[in-house]
Amino acid sequence: MAESQPFRLSIIDYLNASPLNYGFKHGLGWEHFHLKFQVPSACADQLRDGLVDAGLISSIEYLRIPGLRIVPGLCISSPKRVRSVVILSKVPPEEIKTLALDTSSRTSAVLAQLLLRERYGVSPKVTDMAPDMEAMLAEHDAALMIGDQSMRARKEGLMVMDLAEEWFEWTGLPFVFALWTVRDDAPELEVPGGVAPFFHKSLATGMAHIPDIVEEARRHIPWTKLELTEYLCENIRYHLGEAEIRSLSLFFEKAVKHGFAPEQLPLKFL
Repeated sequence: MAESQPFRLSIIDYLNASPLNYGFKHGLGWEHFHLKFQVPSACADQLRDGLVDAGLISSIEYLRIPGLRIVPGLCISSPKRVRSVVILSKVPPEEIKTLALDTSSRTSAVLAQLLLRERYGVSPKVTDMAPDMEAMLAEHDAALMIGDQSMRARKEGLMVMDLAEEWFEWTGLPFVFALWTVRDDAPELEVPGGVAPFFHKSLATGMAHIPDIVEEARRHIPWTKLELTEYLCENIRYHLGEAEIRSLSLFFEKAVKHGFAPEQLPLKFL
């Protein structure tokens, strides 16, 4: 009897993804999953190339990678203020002429440019760079930084644009940064319910271990225990509901209009 094919799962090691990943990282489905640890942009590339079967990808990549299905009910979103996806600027938003973009993510890069174009009337020249704030701001008016690097960045003397907050003020909707997606040709797990329940169990395990996640995060992010707990429980949300789906549709519509994705696609779920 042939040995079953392992299910290759990309794991994003950012704090905001920790509750979603927690179960997998602590042995959930160990007999089924092969884990790869990557930044969001690398996850998307490997998912496109078929080097992983599922990944937590920047939401814009759903329009760019054919043959994906979304795990229903799960995402990384922010209901209003996210604090970890920001434009740090030496000048007011309407005066930004050059913008360095963190290469780690792609949805945030699109959102930053949409906000500057449609809310502030500017289309700055953009440069993709590694997430090093000093290097980014040495030759640019502003820098987009995301995730843990953004949380560690010193922001004194800079204007801070929280992108989720800007989106909420503009649209009244939460912003969806990432989605669990599975390739159409991913192997079938020979278990009741297939692969989808594992993603939900992993999150449930993570939410039950928020204090442990916070303690680990304090080793490398200079925030207090209260700030980190509020971040994971209030600034970030993990439920993909009706408001989040409406927001995704609007974001996709604007992204296609500005040429950041080829066409708008209906959301296809597992």
